[in-house]
Amino acid sequence: MKLRPSFQLLIGMVFLLAVNAQEQDSQRLPEKRFLEKVVAIDGRTVDVKALAQNKTLVVVTLKATWCPVCQSQLMRIKERLSESEACGISYLVLAPGPREELLEIQKKIKFRFPFIEDKDLQIAKSLGLQMSEEEILPAIFILTKDLKVGWMQAGRSDAQYGDPALFEEVRCAGWI
Repeated sequence: MKLRPSFQLLIGMVFLLAVNAQEQDSQRLPEKRFLEKVVAIDGRTVDVKALAQNKTLVVVTLKATWCPVCQSQLMRIKERLSESEACGISYLVLAPGPREELLEIQKKIKFRFPFIEDKDLQIAKSLGLQMSEEEILPAIFILTKDLKVGWMQAGRSDAQYGDPALFEEVRCAGWI
């Protein structure tokens, strides 16, 4: 069976794309890691490395301080804190500032886990989560013991939150 030249060209292009993708995979840079220590908005130093060794460490990002859906996400997680604790989960909240607005959010929601102000979005940039000069991609992710992102649910809206996917990923016997 003889193939038409256009079909032969298409097969050749698909082959080249597959080879190129394999070469790029083998040349990828090492995975980026979260910082070992950060300063929370209350001034405490948080030893992220130690937390990740002893707990399943989940980072929840806030797009910005004005994002009501992001704040709703924290309230949804707070409602299941007893289950989180039974499963050995701890949280960090990563958000652009300003610090004073983050303190207000933390106080209003009564979310007792550390809030980290990502000044100039340096942490978000390092993880590929910067949306704009002032916004972080809304996400929930689990850090591995070596502080790599082991699992992530990116994106958030008033119709789609990340906590159901998180709870499915953790699959702890404590989840109802």
